[in-house]
Amino acid sequence: MFRRVLLAASLTKAGERATDMAFALAKQSNAELYIFHAYGMDSDGWGTIRHLAPSGKVKEIKGEIDNYFKGKIEKFGVKDYTIEVVTGLVHSEILRFARKKKNDLIIMGPHEKETDEEIPKRWGTAGSNLEKVSQRARCPVMIVSEQVPKVWTMDAVSDRKDFRILVVDDELIVRDSITEWLEDEGFTVDMAASGPEALDKLAAKPYHLMLTDIKMPGMDGVELLNRAHKSFPDLTVVMMTAYATVETAVEAMKIGALDYLLKPFDPETLVAKVFDVYQDFEATRSVKVTFSNIVLATDFSGPAEHAFDLASWMTQYYEAKLHIFHVLPIDEDEDTLIINQTEIEKNIKVATERMKKKYGSELEGIAECSFESWEGTPYIEILKFARWRNADLIIMAHHSKESDPEKALLGSNVVRVALSATCPTISINRLPVSRKAEI
Repeated sequence: MFRRVLLAASLTKAGERATDMAFALAKQSNAELYIFHAYGMDSDGWGTIRHLAPSGKVKEIKGEIDNYFKGKIEKFGVKDYTIEVVTGLVHSEILRFARKKKNDLIIMGPHEKETDEEIPKRWGTAGSNLEKVSQRARCPVMIVSEQVPKVWTMDAVSDRKDFRILVVDDELIVRDSITEWLEDEGFTVDMAASGPEALDKLAAKPYHLMLTDIKMPGMDGVELLNRAHKSFPDLTVVMMTAYATVETAVEAMKIGALDYLLKPFDPETLVAKVFDVYQDFEATRSVKVTFSNIVLATDFSGPAEHAFDLASWMTQYYEAKLHIFHVLPIDEDEDTLIINQTEIEKNIKVATERMKKKYGSELEGIAECSFESWEGTPYIEILKFARWRNADLIIMAHHSKESDPEKALLGSNVVRVALSATCPTISINRLPVSRKAEI
């Protein structure tokens, strides 16, 4: 889904949900994950920024972040990641780094300085990092606040039969023994007596692990490894070998084998090795980000076009339902205490038809879509609609009358929705050119 995810890192509980979301998305999408922390103005003021690097403070913070995220990295099994700590204005450094690395998603949580009571007021101002990043980012910004429950599943795997193993050895007694040991542990095991037979079995159904002898007549284990990895790159291979061919086994690891076992081996050694591979498999499939009801809040502006493109793309990717929503704003400060219901109903009908006309022809590939328009205060109505539709993702553009998104204040709508919703909110000005082309 996303290729280069930037987590604007915070070392506090307030950023925990955003952190988990970033790791889960990166893991599921096999994306590059950039864990980024800017230290400076927001912490100590302008006068200290130039002293941070020579003082060793940045190095100290880098060590803290390395330690803080070590558990997350191990838990989610994310391997392609970078941790970066810089000094400077937080929002400027986040934006600069995102442009430099061409990130296609920025993930942020609440600011670490505010208390729970201060967040709604402080983060609704034009000076917040969240607002400035969201306003100026060249890619979508996902905001995940503390009250957002986990939208991914960490499924406990109790049935090992889903893990399929292929045992390849020309000696029947070896194949039978290994199969019996592994089936006793609950795994699904098939056997092959030669390299060609193994390739036929691999082509017939998917396997997660292949245990293969190296020394076999005809096609040996190394040649089998080479051929298998060309056609089945996700297959894990462990070689089995006698002492005389250890050097060959090491060479096999250089071309893709995970490890090797020395013959003769006892059941405990074999089972321990298989369980190591199985745990990696379990961790990989247990992290799954899923969205089933996506709400697109549109105001028919230019940035809303990009929001629709992203919503449409994500709806198809997750096979979700799309709910397109527009609010007829009613300014509570105006002296309009008496509201003409007939006029409101007419305007709602017009807005709904406008949405259908604007987006209806672009819904190919989306199984289910609805259109709704309500009147009221925009951010309140969006939150109410999201609850009504059981939304697990809200996508919004800048809801502003200012045509230039660089000049428009993000204002209260996106901020208040993002910090009050019980699901993640994506704020978007534009999609990266590469992503726009894909859509």
